[in-house]
Amino acid sequence: MKKKLFIVLGIIFLTACGTNENNDSSSPETEEVIQPEVEVVFEEEPLPVDEKTPVQAIVTAEGEPIEDAEYVDFEIWNEAEGEEASETIEADYTEDGAYEIMYNFKDEGTYQVIAHTQAKGVHTMPQVEVQAGDSHSHEHGEDAEGSHDHGDGEFTVHLVQEEEFSSEEEAELTTHIEQNGEPFESGEISFEISSSQLDKNEFIEAEEVEPGAYQADFDFPESGDYLINIHYEKPQEEIHGHKEEEIQVN
Repeated sequence: MKKKLFIVLGIIFLTACGTNENNDSSSPETEEVIQPEVEVVFEEEPLPVDEKTPVQAIVTAEGEPIEDAEYVDFEIWNEAEGEEASETIEADYTEDGAYEIMYNFKDEGTYQVIAHTQAKGVHTMPQVEVQAGDSHSHEHGEDAEGSHDHGDGEFTVHLVQEEEFSSEEEAELTTHIEQNGEPFESGEISFEISSSQLDKNEFIEAEEVEPGAYQADFDFPESGDYLINIHYEKPQEEIHGHKEEEIQVN
């Protein structure tokens, strides 16, 4: 009788272990990253010249408005002046996922507008072309004056400046780079830093922390104006380019 009892208990124990193993193997699925969608919209086109007009980015995820984006910054430049003359302006949240600035397109011509958006931990930067006034002098396919890209496709380079840079603590430099609207992955990225506060130009290698996002740390010795030249390369694909950004260190 005892022998039969031991056998029954053994079967129950093995069955329980098997059940636990099955439960462990069905671990919860990895949480999916929500990809925000950003649409740049204008009140009218062509845009009025030399008067303030609203520029909006509608930020949504799975059809629902995102009301708490970390930031939305608009970078705008007239193609006749080139990207080096671009302005970057922080947008304010209004309603229904809309982030807005009022901008004065001072001259007729073709403008490039990029909505640098960080939401749900994901960075996206859609770029649109828009006309101000009745001028149609722009020819598609030509490179904008001031472009410094060499290789296939169009590149968008953005230096994150959401936090003030300080000479009292190590600064984290972050750039987001896209090629033809897609993250520029596995590139060789470096920051060239120049200023009257430095004895010579400093070159800092950056590390890719997420697709198309590269970071490096730097100690600014003193407050003042600095020029950050972002170099990006893929020698095997004959891609090399750079983008200059001016920053203020406090």
